[in-house]
Formats: sequence, C-alpha cells, structure tokens
Amino acid sequence: MGNHSRKTSETSLKIIEAVGELDSASLTKISDYTDIPTSTLHTHLQTLKQNEYLQKKDSEYRLGMKIFHLGEKARRRDERYQIAKEEAWQLSNRVGEEVSFAVEENGRMMIIYDEITAPSEEGFQVGRYFNIHSSACGKAALAEFSDERIRDIIDKRGLKKHTGNTITSRSRLFHEIQQIREQGYAVNKQEELEGLRAVAVAINEPDGDLFGTLDISGPPYRLPDDEIIADRLQEAVDNIEQSIKNSHV
Repeated sequence: MGNHSRKTSETSLKIIEAVGELDSASLTKISDYTDIPTSTLHTHLQTLKQNEYLQKKDSEYRLGMKIFHLGEKARRRDERYQIAKEEAWQLSNRVGEEVSFAVEENGRMMIIYDEITAPSEEGFQVGRYFNIHSSACGKAALAEFSDERIRDIIDKRGLKKHTGNTITSRSRLFHEIQQIREQGYAVNKQEELEGLRAVAVAINEPDGDLFGTLDISGPPYRLPDDEIIADRLQEAVDNIEQSIKNSHV
C-alpha cells in the first residue's frame, strides 16, 4: 500500500511538472511527453483538476492559480527575504539594471525576487530555476559549499550544456569555484542564456551558512566591468547581512 501511494503521488507530481513545462497541453500531448498511458493519465488529471492544481480550458490543461498561491506562501516562509527584496529594489534603481535575489534548494537556484526599473518587465524571472553550475547566482552559492557537497550536487544534477560557454567539466568548474572564493564574486558569461551576463555575490547568515545570492544581470555590451558590479553588489550584500544580524538580536 505504501509503495502504491508513493507511486501515485510521484505520477501526479510528474504530471504537474509536465504541464508546467508544456504551458498548456491536451491529454494526448501530456501522455506523449510523460510516457504515461492516457487511461492512467486521465484519472490523475481529473483528480488534480478537482483539487484545483490544474485547470482545463477546451481540451487543454494548464496550471491552476492554486500553485501560485502556494508558491507565494513558500516565498514568504522567511520574513528576512523581504530585507533582500528591498535592498535589491534600491540597488536596481541605483544601477539601472536587473537585480535578482535567489536561494539554493535541492541543488538548483530559484529566483525569489527580481527587481527591474522597467515596469513592463518587472519580475519576469521570479519563480525561475537556474542550474547551479551555469549561473552566476549558482556559482556564487557553490563557492560557499564544501567540495563534498559540490560533488553531491553535480552527481544529482549533472553539468548540462546550455550554450557554447557552459562549463561542463568538473575540473574546470572546481577551478572557477576556487577563483570565486578568492575574488568574492561569480560571473555568468552567457553560460545559461545567450545574451545574458551576470555577476553575483553570496549573502551569508550570521553563522556563515548561505542565505542566498544577489546578482546584477543584463546584456554584455551594457554592463560595466565585473569588479565595478561586484563592488556595488557587495555594498548591498553587506547591508542585507547586517539587517539579518540585527533581526537575530
């Protein structure tokens, strides 16, 4: 009974993730994407729809707003995230570029807050996952971890290639992590997305554990030198870390 229940739960979660990746899809398309038989899939889809995790319009399924509701609750689970949001907003206004606050979870980086001065584009990366080896925020996080933990993450997540600049060699990644530890910031040289460059700095808890990361990103032609960006980030990170420390008093 226990194994059956677990398999049922895993199937439902697989379906939710598939619908999220497909944006909107019919039963047949979801079946092809997941390799789940349509008869089994139909039962799960009906249950997920009844429980508001999925919505159906015409013949296609899409994620329900209940998932957004739960995501917002997760984003508010740590009230100190608001400290990072406010500092990111102020920094974005000072530099005129996109500033993101991300946290590591299960070997990936999740954008919690994404601040940008253009209202039409505000927050377009919120909720997005980034691979930890190919993003500035991810590499800044890795530099805070032990080598053993880094190897565990690589074993689980791999080193997927996204662009011609993506690091796919363990030795090269560890070499860059050592550089990050020495210089205090990480750089994404269009390794996750073509046309996107980013510089990130880690934010630490008072006990030294990783709290999250702050990064500035934009087109390579528009961003200043890495050191200049890192200095601006470090000032904001120092403010966040001090506020976090004060919140413990």
